[in-house]
Amino acid sequence: MNSMFVRTTACLVMLGIGSAIAGQAQSQPAQTGAPDYILHNGKVLTVDNGFTIAAAVGVTGSQVSAVGSNEAVLQLRGPGTTVIDLRGRTVIPGLIDTHIHFHTYAENAYGSKLDPNQLLRYPLDWRAVVTKEDVLNQIKAYMDKYQFAPGRWVYFDNGGIFVGGRGTAEQAGILYDQINRWELDRVAPNNPIAVSLGIPDFNGFLVNSKALDIVWDEDFFNKYGRYWRDEQGQPEGHLEPPASRLVLEHVMNRPPEVLAPLYKAYLEEMAASGLTSASSRMPPETLRAFDLLESRGEMKLRVSYGKEEIFGTLKNPQADLAAFRNIAGTGSDKMWVTSVAPTAVDGATTRACTNQKRLTAYGPIDAFWPVGQCHNDNEFRGAAGKGAPITANYYKEWTMQSALNGVRFANTHVAGDRSVALLLDMVEELQRQAGPDVTNGWAFDHCFMVDPDDLERAARLQIAFSCAPKYIQSGPLVANAYGDEVANTFIGPIKSMLDAGIAVSFESDRDVYVWNDLEILLTRKDRSGKQWGLQEAVDRATALKMITRWAADYVLRPDKLGSLEPGKLADLVVLDKDYMTIPAEEISELRPQLTMLDGKVIFLHPDFASETSLEPDGAVVATYEQLRERRTTGVRLDF
Repeated sequence: MNSMFVRTTACLVMLGIGSAIAGQAQSQPAQTGAPDYILHNGKVLTVDNGFTIAAAVGVTGSQVSAVGSNEAVLQLRGPGTTVIDLRGRTVIPGLIDTHIHFHTYAENAYGSKLDPNQLLRYPLDWRAVVTKEDVLNQIKAYMDKYQFAPGRWVYFDNGGIFVGGRGTAEQAGILYDQINRWELDRVAPNNPIAVSLGIPDFNGFLVNSKALDIVWDEDFFNKYGRYWRDEQGQPEGHLEPPASRLVLEHVMNRPPEVLAPLYKAYLEEMAASGLTSASSRMPPETLRAFDLLESRGEMKLRVSYGKEEIFGTLKNPQADLAAFRNIAGTGSDKMWVTSVAPTAVDGATTRACTNQKRLTAYGPIDAFWPVGQCHNDNEFRGAAGKGAPITANYYKEWTMQSALNGVRFANTHVAGDRSVALLLDMVEELQRQAGPDVTNGWAFDHCFMVDPDDLERAARLQIAFSCAPKYIQSGPLVANAYGDEVANTFIGPIKSMLDAGIAVSFESDRDVYVWNDLEILLTRKDRSGKQWGLQEAVDRATALKMITRWAADYVLRPDKLGSLEPGKLADLVVLDKDYMTIPAEEISELRPQLTMLDGKVIFLHPDFASETSLEPDGAVVATYEQLRERRTTGVRLDF
């Protein structure tokens, strides 16, 4: 599938090519005819094999057509060429984020302006909750207000009250111990309802009896679980995956006309930050909204995605996964499949699956998952003392059978050191059975907790990693829970990975200005300025490769994306300052002046637009800050 990701990238790192800065390349026309655009008099970081620096770049149609000296590229211009004087500014390839839930962030950023009945998400407010009745009364108020038609599914959202160690033990006791399906039946007797658990919904739901009756499959649940039981042994409504995944198909079917404006606004923010491609797990409702944006010419991003809706719905992975053989890589250059995988094999932060002994509590729900949500562990059946027995592990069967059926594992949250080790055990067994190519192109996301002792094995097995700098900012929490040594060696050990020969790409995994996280890669600083694992910091060229060239390998488009070379797609960004020379602590202050996607200008900073007199159709002309302000100013979002 994408052996280049593992083998070629690792070789470049070991040979030292990643840090080489070469001279100017020669102009190499890739298409006939004069370029549509020439950007000259700049510092073009091509991020090619030698990290060549050029002065000018030409764009013809959707492709880069020339890269080289000012003289060589300018001589290609014709009467219709738009010539842009960069005045010394830096040009880089369009940025590629390999794990970002931008559809969720778009809803959080802009959906609050909508009536809950438009977004079909009904938020519960925990700020004044003292008893279970405070929660149940909110649900009843929604049911009374909207008078939902009998049988219609209703989704109640608790947000992320327990994510990142937030929330209280009292809140956890109410949601996890005191409210069950029968309590929900009292306030919602005529509709199937799903209540999130204050953690990502794919890792758990609380449902009422009508909902449980719909998703219940006696053989599947008794074999694979995971559902919680009451003292009499009855299913009481709390579901963990794979059981909880059966709920998603009923609550992820919202109209694209509602979601598309929210996504459009968020994609404009991404363009203003320099992002031209992103990868994520993707529910079908989101893909339909993107299709609508594309049909209207408003899709300002390339989207590669994992097909999340499949996991948990296939009752026989051994037989059913064959239908998805070699699907990774298929699609258009705007939207394509990168994987069919579990989405997550454990939880985050306090629920990350770990072998490390907790010194102190990480968060208010530690008691429910003392070692995390270890979905790949045959002994794990759900929260401690809650889950029913299981006779088989759906996650392990899925992972093993996906490899044997030619289905790529990627786009999947792998947060804990024990999760990494368990997956490597499976990969090792698979390669013994079927040879090294059976897991070709596989990648684990996040790098939150990775045991350095596992890096040599991961490199030998040719497993790639997608790493999120944000977890470096979790240093204080990790140190408090597991000790300073773990906090300084297990969180994002990127330099050690590269030294071992592992391919590593960049992910944000959060709603943040992407240059903030690129700065963290260089400085390894948390919010207070304290550095964690400074020995794992990377240089600027490496960080840029992680979010361009190596990210293109992850998303299975290395021949088209990730560098500015003739014949590749013309995704590029003009920066206001020199990324290679400004102080590392100022990387977060970089501001793109122009972003180009497919040879079309999709974003312009107002100052740069004025300076160059550019007025391309369809381009957003604004500062990043102005676009973000729409979240709080109530600007109407529509087509």
